[in-house]
Amino acid sequence: MKKQLKIRTKFIFLGIVGTIALIINVFMAIDISKLGLKSVNDVFKDSTEVQKIQQELIAPMYYLRELSLSLVIAPNDNIRDNINIKLEKVLNKLDEKFKLENKQIKNEWFSYKKRLEVTRGYIKKGFEEGAYINVNDDERKQFFILIRKLLNKQSKELQKSSRTFEQAKENITTSRFVIILVSLILGIFILFWGWFVIVKIAKSIEQLKKGHIKFFKFLKDKNSEDNIGIILDSDDELGDMARIINKEMEEAKDALHKDLELIESATKMLEELKQGNLNRRIFANAKSKELNLLKRVINEMVDNLENKIQQEINQRMQQEKLLTQQSKLASMGEMIGNIAHQWRQPLSELNAILMNVETRYKFGDFDDKFIENSVFECNEITSYMSNTISDFQNFFKPSKTKVNFNITKACNKAIGILQSSLKHHNIKYKGSCEQDILVYGYPNEFSQAILNILSNAKDVLIQRNVENPYIHIDVTIGKKYTLIHIKDNGRGIEEKYLDRIFEPYFTTKHAKQGTGIGLYMSKQIIEGNMDGILKVRNNKKGACFTIKLKNSNDNYKE
Repeated sequence: MKKQLKIRTKFIFLGIVGTIALIINVFMAIDISKLGLKSVNDVFKDSTEVQKIQQELIAPMYYLRELSLSLVIAPNDNIRDNINIKLEKVLNKLDEKFKLENKQIKNEWFSYKKRLEVTRGYIKKGFEEGAYINVNDDERKQFFILIRKLLNKQSKELQKSSRTFEQAKENITTSRFVIILVSLILGIFILFWGWFVIVKIAKSIEQLKKGHIKFFKFLKDKNSEDNIGIILDSDDELGDMARIINKEMEEAKDALHKDLELIESATKMLEELKQGNLNRRIFANAKSKELNLLKRVINEMVDNLENKIQQEINQRMQQEKLLTQQSKLASMGEMIGNIAHQWRQPLSELNAILMNVETRYKFGDFDDKFIENSVFECNEITSYMSNTISDFQNFFKPSKTKVNFNITKACNKAIGILQSSLKHHNIKYKGSCEQDILVYGYPNEFSQAILNILSNAKDVLIQRNVENPYIHIDVTIGKKYTLIHIKDNGRGIEEKYLDRIFEPYFTTKHAKQGTGIGLYMSKQIIEGNMDGILKVRNNKKGACFTIKLKNSNDNYKE
C-alpha cells in the first residue's frame, strides 16, 4: 500500500507538472493577446490623431485660406457677405479645435487670425489693394508658419505610430522566444521526471512481474525529444497531454507568426507613406481580430488620404483651366476694343457715302453710274471690315503642333491687332530685326504672349499720360538663342513689384482696368510651352521685357 501510494503520488505530481505547463502556455498566449491588443490600441490612437490633425486642422486651414483669397477677389458685396458667413463658421470651428492645442500652436493661430482680420478690415473699408497685399504677404507668411507647425506635429505623431509598431514587433518577437524557451524547459523537465517515474515503476514491476505486465510493456516505449515540442508515440494520458501541449504551442506560434507578418506589413506601409507612396496596402491576415480591425482602419485611412490628395490635384487643375479661360476672356475684350478702332474709319466712310447718296437723290442728281460706283465703294469697305474680323479670329486660334515659324511675322501679327489702337492714342511703334529668324514652337500662342506684353505697355503709357509715348521691339539672333526686347518709355515698374509682376491675378492697375493674368499667361506660354525665358527689368525710360528662345535648326549664322 505504501509503495502504491508513492507511485500514485509520483503520477499525480507528474500530472500536476503537465497541467502547470499547459496553464503557463495558455496564460502566456493570453498575455501575448493582451499585449497585441494594447499595441493595436496604441497604434490606432496614433493613427487616429494623425488623421484628426489632417481633417480638423490642416484641411480646414486650407479651406479658410481659400475663403480669404476669395473674399479679396470677390466681384461684389453680395458674394463677399456670403464668404464672410462661411469665414465665421470656419473660424468658430477652428477656435474650438485650437483651444486643445499647445500654447505655441495657439499663439500662431491667434497671430494668423489677427492678419486675417486686417484683410477683412481692409475689405470692409473698401481698401481692396491693401487687402490684396496683406492676404498675399503677411497673412500668407503666417498661414504657412502655422501649417508648418501643424505638419511638424503630424510628422511627430506618424513617428510615434511607427515607434509603437516597432515596439509591438519587438514585444511579439520577445514573447515568442520566451514561450518557446519556457515550453522547451518544461518539456525537458517533464521528460526527465517521467523517465525517473518509469525507472521507479520498472523496478516495482520487476518485483511484481505478473501484476504489472502492462506497465512493463509501457516501460519498453521510448521517448524522443524534438525542438518543436514533446513527442510521445503512445495513447495514454501522458501522450494525450503531450499532444494537447504541442497543439497549443503550434497554434500559439502560428498566431504569433501571422500577427507579426501583419505588423511588419503595416510598418513597411507606414514607412512608404512617410515617403509619399500611397499605393501600398496591407493584405496579410492575423489571428487577432483587433489586428484585422486595425488593418481595415489603416487601409481605409490611406484610401481616404489618397482620395483627398486626388481631389486637391483636380481642384488645382480646375484653377489652371479657370486662369486660361479668364485670359481668353480678357483677350477677347481687348480684341473687341481693337476691332472698334479698326472699324471706326470704314464706318465713317460708309456713312459719308450714304449721306452723299441721300443728298444727290434729293436734288435729282442720281444716275446708274453713280449708283454703281457707290455700291462698289461700299462693297470694298465691307470686304475690308470682314477681312478684319477674319484676321482677329485666326489670331486667337491655338496652334495644335509645334512648327518652325518666323519671329518677325509673329510679332507683326500682334502689332497688326493693336495698330489702330496705338494710332488712336498717338503711340509710336518701331520694330527692328537683323534678318528672318526662325524658332520652334507655337506661333499663335507666341503672338498672343507678345500681344499681352504690348497691351500692358500700351495701357501703362495711356494711364500715365506719357509725352511722346513709344513701344520698340528689337530682335537679335545669336549662335544658339534669339533675344526679343520689348521696350517702352512708361517710366518703368516699381521695384517692389518687379518680382511679382508675373504672378496670377497681380496687377498694378485699378480692379476695373486689369485682371492680372495677361503677363502670367505670357510667362506660361514662353517658359512652359516653348522652353524659353521671360524676364523684365527697368531701363532709363521705362520697362524692358526680354524673351529668350532657342533657335530653330534651320537658322545658321557665321
